[in-house]
Amino acid sequence: MDDCYLDYAGSGLPSETIMARYAEYAREFSLNPHSGTRQAEAARRKVLDAECRILELLGIREGEAHVVWTSGATEALNLGIRGYGVENSMACVDGAAHPAMLEACRCRANCVELAPRNLPEALPVGCEMLCVCHVNNETGAVADLMSLRKRLDQVGGRSRCFVVDCAQSFCRQGIPWRSCGIDLLSISSRKVGGPAGVGALVVRRGVALRPLIVGGGQQSGFRSGTLDVVGISLFADAAEEASQCQSQADARIRQLNEGLWHGLEAFSDRGLIRISPADGSAHIATFSLVGYEGAVIKRILADRYGILVGSGSACSAEAGKPSHVLAAMGYDESVSRGAIRVSFGPCTRQEDVDRFLVALKSCLDQY
Repeated sequence: MDDCYLDYAGSGLPSETIMARYAEYAREFSLNPHSGTRQAEAARRKVLDAECRILELLGIREGEAHVVWTSGATEALNLGIRGYGVENSMACVDGAAHPAMLEACRCRANCVELAPRNLPEALPVGCEMLCVCHVNNETGAVADLMSLRKRLDQVGGRSRCFVVDCAQSFCRQGIPWRSCGIDLLSISSRKVGGPAGVGALVVRRGVALRPLIVGGGQQSGFRSGTLDVVGISLFADAAEEASQCQSQADARIRQLNEGLWHGLEAFSDRGLIRISPADGSAHIATFSLVGYEGAVIKRILADRYGILVGSGSACSAEAGKPSHVLAAMGYDESVSRGAIRVSFGPCTRQEDVDRFLVALKSCLDQY
């Protein structure tokens, strides 16, 4: 039986089209785009084309922002957060943010962590930088970016910067770049079915950054290193592909989400606690089975039943620590340890949800 993939929040799956283009691009754009030769000009233009397409998908006008290509959203967040402003200026971060955002903020001299339930009201006077995730990667909770921006403008210092991690929302829902005054925005290729090892930081015009990686001065000095033309091109292709099927996928994913929660009602006597909010992003459904180990259930589902789910942030799962997200939300360790995350994508079917529910019951019966 084929594997059943229900971990799209951890990583998207590349389509057959994207996989076929890899070899094509590798043959055509193998030269260094920074070499300045006529032969390398096609590779340079391919990167510029990818930038235009990414900005267009985000609804950003020409000249309003530029893209700094990175190795992923983690590097993008580090560049944006650690490279911005005066080192001792106040940076505030949602305590339930992705570890890449949270740890980057902790590297600054003056970091203030805020409980998500207290935002935006708790944002302190003098905040120079506010860092939040548009869609939380563990729970699917959607941040009220408009209210957060308004509060930042009310209490922030003269140099205010709004940093938003959009790895989970890019190509899944609208991102209010202009209306919410986002200054720095991070996205990831593999979340939309592109290759791993590619990401981007979208930088509003006029925002100054200090580079974290120095060397040859590529990308106008923002991030040195030879660009991965193939990976960047495939990122733009995958993003366009995901965006084109977004409207059709939305309704189907909402139905899958509703069907999953309906099926999980049968586990109410197993310590079931719903964690994902009802108004969250439909592609993520996180719950806890108190008294069980979510990581153990995840492993059994994968090894015995070929079903792949998540049990927290894929980027920090190896650390083996309880979820900082659920702790920031006020849940105790027993809830955190029992957490399981199911996430849907363009290829998820109702049969996958049904298969998961049957396998989950078997897991608990044999636990």
